[in-house]
Amino acid sequence: IERDYGDFGAISPTGAQLSSSEVQGVLLLSDVYGPFTDNTQALADKIAFECQPIVVLAPDMFRGKAWTNDPVEDSAGVPRNEDGNSYDEWRKLHNERRVDVDIRAAAAVLRERYAVSSIAVWGTCYGGGRALEAASAWYPGGPASYYEDEFGDRQAPPHVDPIACISWYPTRYNARKLFGKTNEGFRTFEDGRDRRLAVMAIFAEIDDLQGATPEDAVLLKKCLEDDPRISDFMVKVFPGQKHGFAHAKLGVLEEFKNDCDSEGRFQGEDYGAPDGLVDTGGDAEVACLLSTAFMESYTRTFLPTVGTPIRDDEDARWSTLEMEGYQPREVQEVRAELERDIANYEDMKVDLTRMPRSMSPLLEGEGSDKLQEIETERERIRQKIIADYDISSDDDDATFDAKVAKARADGALDEMLLEAYFDEASGGYW
Repeated sequence: IERDYGDFGAISPTGAQLSSSEVQGVLLLSDVYGPFTDNTQALADKIAFECQPIVVLAPDMFRGKAWTNDPVEDSAGVPRNEDGNSYDEWRKLHNERRVDVDIRAAAAVLRERYAVSSIAVWGTCYGGGRALEAASAWYPGGPASYYEDEFGDRQAPPHVDPIACISWYPTRYNARKLFGKTNEGFRTFEDGRDRRLAVMAIFAEIDDLQGATPEDAVLLKKCLEDDPRISDFMVKVFPGQKHGFAHAKLGVLEEFKNDCDSEGRFQGEDYGAPDGLVDTGGDAEVACLLSTAFMESYTRTFLPTVGTPIRDDEDARWSTLEMEGYQPREVQEVRAELERDIANYEDMKVDLTRMPRSMSPLLEGEGSDKLQEIETERERIRQKIIADYDISSDDDDATFDAKVAKARADGALDEMLLEAYFDEASGGYW
């Protein structure tokens, strides 16, 4: 986590300037499947790689009891986990107050153990809703619940106090309570300073989960606009995408990269693309790049971001909900295209009549009489020169060169050229 950069700063991969003593902390709050899935771990690696120097901490909000990846439907068609609990029953096992305390404890670990200079909270799905709550310093039990840990005899950990929040398709939160003029969150940071932070949220157009719909995106954007604690924000809805699009395939991609050798890359579906990897049409990468750039812009304390906020963007390119100029990328089925072309292949004969005809009288047809006459005369002259100048295959190089030089000086070789014909079509002599 150490970086040898001078105090004048250097440019990071996302364009933010760094200090040698500055290390960011990112609190990554997972979806309901927990922090140990391939997708969440791949996202953590991606953030750490693109925003270094950085510490990414993904706490286990479910304490080893995440929702199952393989629910089984009962006789009534209700999906249940391995303990026989439905989703709602499983959610009740994870008290909101307890989850809140664990998130705050994780933030304290970032500050105390890793001495991070700033914290950003980043959440996906369920974690996205909790990230927004942590950003607002809103607590399920109300402001009074901040001070006491109802699951222990000690004071609860301090606020998370992020200065940037990234929320991907957040679920089960109340935007009006978190943000807006009448929000129920804390107005100050732990140290008494006025709470100021930047918030970015990503939504999918085809999403009907509570809190993650396009209508929820509109409401969240309006609440952020009206909240004096928000220094800047960006809310984007990706057309044609579904819930989880930005990280649901990251684990598949990482596994595919690790398993592929130089030849195996071209043996998978569509010559290298595992099933489902191209479903997002590149939007997953766009969402991640936008999010990391936004986060780095507002979490660097060495050289804080200055200039016009995104919310006040003059051409409204980034302040609008929908991605401007977005064109969904069609999935290219390379194998299907090749098979279709092979099936429809028709052999064609070369039509030589379409080639430009030469103007040379020597190309009037195969075995032209004129060409044969010239070749016969050339051979007669060659034999005469060999006889007149006593040229033999037994001559060494020096003797041969001397005899040819004598023939050239006498003009005997000139007769070998005969009468040249210039072909304007080809630009050459015949």
